[in-house]
Amino acid sequence: MAVTKQKITITIDCDLHEAAKNKYGNVSGRINELLAMDLYGSDEKDELVQRLHQLKLEEKSITKRLCELEKREVEIEADNTNKELVLEWVREVYQRNGVIGLNKLKQECKRHSVDVNEIVELMEQSGVAYVNYA
Repeated sequence: MAVTKQKITITIDCDLHEAAKNKYGNVSGRINELLAMDLYGSDEKDELVQRLHQLKLEEKSITKRLCELEKREVEIEADNTNKELVLEWVREVYQRNGVIGLNKLKQECKRHSVDVNEIVELMEQSGVAYVNYA
């Protein structure tokens, strides 16, 4: 599509015309660019500002979700570490006494914030003997 142009006469200061001619060479081309930016650029600018705002909101949402996932990973890691601590305690007591007291196991699980039923299930799978009180 060809752009139609029209030759017109405009009045500008002589010193501005000389400086523009020295800097840009084609003064009319630069004037066309500046007028286009002035007339149509504001719509594009508003669109870009709106898009940037939307992207910032999306970034905040994604960052929040990432933080939630990382927090969950830390909780899972801490939970696994705590289970390992309790299981190590179970091994030591079992080697020493040959039996685990559920009362002591409950105390140890509570101290490390571990579900006692999970540990009891693991003990049963491993064949570790336990009694209610030891």
